[in-house]
Amino acid sequence: MEITYELSQKDFTESFAAHRNRRPVMRWIRWTIAWILIVASALVLFGSIRTGNTETLLPFFLVVAMWLVILAGGPLWWSARRQFLKQPGARGPRTVLFDDIGAHWRWNGGSSDVEWKNYVRSVEGKNHILVYTSPACFNIVPKRALDKEELIRVLALLKQRIPAGR
Repeated sequence: MEITYELSQKDFTESFAAHRNRRPVMRWIRWTIAWILIVASALVLFGSIRTGNTETLLPFFLVVAMWLVILAGGPLWWSARRQFLKQPGARGPRTVLFDDIGAHWRWNGGSSDVEWKNYVRSVEGKNHILVYTSPACFNIVPKRALDKEELIRVLALLKQRIPAGR
């Protein structure tokens, strides 16, 4: 099966988010930490107003705001944007051919042929399929490049060729 597509900066950002959220427990940990920060901030604010000591609140709330931005994915967005803009090969048409041997990737300026035994996992995100050759290195296939039937076939092929738990 051959798929042709072009990646956008939004594809990179959403793929990085799917990579970050590939384990549900990490998403819950981030949300729990965010709520702890919010509740602690409310308690500190209430205590400061009650005691009349509000002049030292600014540095505390700046640190809390910084952590909330980090937890919300600010660095993720910046990193994805930077990688997209700094990689000439990220822009332009791309083609992937999935066959019995593996995946054959072609893009403006390069190509790669990877056998199935070298893939460690695949992750289905909301708008993308990520195919991993290592714990942190993945190729992006946007779902918009596939119709419904092709998407089902690709996901079944990946499930068959890349066993769970690798």
